[in-house]
This record gives sequence, structure tokens and C-alpha cells, in this order.
Amino acid sequence: MDRLEKKAEFVSSCIEAYKVRHAMKGADAANMFEKEGVLDYLIDGYDVLHTQSLEYVIDEIELYLKKRGAVR
Repeated sequence: MDRLEKKAEFVSSCIEAYKVRHAMKGADAANMFEKEGVLDYLIDGYDVLHTQSLEYVIDEIELYLKKRGAVR
């Protein structure tokens, strides 16, 4: 698997974990990630984030979204 595929798999895993935690549809979570810049956050921070637990990354996404005012 090349680096681009690894990043895609990581982002996909994050979307899946976020949607499960928040009882959302996958498409809704993916659309929110795109709209709020979470996809760029995950891709730009991949080198550090992918070494952390998925739970930690989802917690970080929640903080990111709260700071942007996207969620409470």
C-alpha cells in the first residue's frame, strides 16, 4: 500500500469511528468532515495522528470541530 492509500484508509477509519460514536450516517459524517476542514486536518496531520489511537484522534476531531463552532 502506498502513502496515499494509507492516508485514504486512515481518513476512512476516522469517518467510520466518528459516525459510530455520534450515531450518524457515514455520508453525513463525511460531508461534515469536508465542509468543516476535517479532511485537510487529518491529511495535513497524518504523520502524527496516525500513530495515535483512533479514540484519541476522534477526541481531537471533536475538539477541532468545537473550536470551529461546528458542534457543541
